[in-house]
Amino acid sequence: MLEFSFTPEHRQLLEHYISQREGAMPLSWVQGYLFASICGPNAVEVEQWLAEITVHDQDIDESVVFAYMALHHQITEQVFAGTYQLPWLNDTEYSLRQLWSMGFLSGVQGYFEQLQASNELSSELKEALQMATEQLAFFSLEHSQVSQYCAQSQCDESVFLDQQAQLAQEFAQGYAELIEAVALQSGLYDDEEGF
Repeated sequence: MLEFSFTPEHRQLLEHYISQREGAMPLSWVQGYLFASICGPNAVEVEQWLAEITVHDQDIDESVVFAYMALHHQITEQVFAGTYQLPWLNDTEYSLRQLWSMGFLSGVQGYFEQLQASNELSSELKEALQMATEQLAFFSLEHSQVSQYCAQSQCDESVFLDQQAQLAQEFAQGYAELIEAVALQSGLYDDEEGF
């Protein structure tokens, strides 16, 4: 049986591949994208998400494919065990947070608007979906926008960013469950389809 643990060697391999492949998505972006895809109601085939993150690399080495699959497996296991941790939670580098949020936004595009537009969805679930998605996407804002907001509000930027990161972590823990509840109530999916 193949071992699907995402190792430091896999990370190193992916970082090297990304640095060499023009247009390949940065690893933090990939992590956000995969998180959103995994939480979503639509099963996304490996070929589809791999093409998205590698810019349709037809000559990708199988060791790189395996490393991406190991990362996908790790995120999947964490999401459905309720143990997912934002990979940048304890990192103060804004750009890593921003890339993750941008990848997340790209990943939710396939289902967010469709779920929000459902007439079957209660206002409480619509609001919960909106709030959770906005919080997880918060760091997609330019750092200068956040700095400007903090200056105008006279609040400590590092404290504000820590608070936003903690809120995002709380929403990340239950995002897959929220999406499932929203998808089922929306009438667009049933227990047999998509889950």
